[in-house]
Amino acid sequence: MKIRLLALVGLAIGFALPTFAQQTNTPDPQLHQQLVALFKKFDEVWNSNDHAAWAALFTDDAIEVTNTEPIYGRNALEKNWADLKLQFSNHVTTVDQFSLT
Repeated sequence: MKIRLLALVGLAIGFALPTFAQQTNTPDPQLHQQLVALFKKFDEVWNSNDHAAWAALFTDDAIEVTNTEPIYGRNALEKNWADLKLQFSNHVTTVDQFSLT
């Protein structure tokens, strides 16, 4: 009985292996370009220091969890960032060749 079970498991694995061997981890070039475009937009907004443009990247019900308290909603996020008076420049996001794999 054990020998038959082992033989059956061996056959199942043998048939399954070629299927796994055919799969590749090559990212879809179109999805990769969309991701690059998204991060480029992100960097442009980040470096512009335009709090309204930054908030526009988030949904109306977005939540930012901070070290003091959560901030709820796009308008509250925009106000918080303006109150912080942060200034950014030269932010660059790099998307590597293995993104989306």
